[in-house]
Amino acid sequence: MKRLFLIVGVVLILLVGCNNTSDKVTITTDPNSYTPSMSSVQGIKMTPNFETKKSYENLNYHWETTEGEFIDKGKEVENQGESVVWSAVENDKVIDIKNSFDIKLEVIGSESKKVLATTKVTIKSNNGLYEVIK
Repeated sequence: MKRLFLIVGVVLILLVGCNNTSDKVTITTDPNSYTPSMSSVQGIKMTPNFETKKSYENLNYHWETTEGEFIDKGKEVENQGESVVWSAVENDKVIDIKNSFDIKLEVIGSESKKVLATTKVTIKSNNGLYEVIK
């Protein structure tokens, strides 16, 4: 009987350890560099790419930046997977960002509120030129 419990216990531990989620999110950026003085470019467009083998009803995408803003949205955006555009603008004024920073993205199950996948892109600041580092 002890042997049976031991075998069942080991199998359960292995099953729990193998419960690796295959959910993954990446961010496609266009362009990969930007400066506010580029009159034809508003900012860096970011598009989420969520890959999963599971089926989800509804997903929420939570974007967050500590520097600059997402155009017409502010420092945080929650949407259903649409692209966002980041710009070196805060409160309608161009800002000078000195250090590199991250833009974070979480994919969240609408009903469970569980974070399914996370990723980030790093923006490197170089004298007013902002470059995406992947």
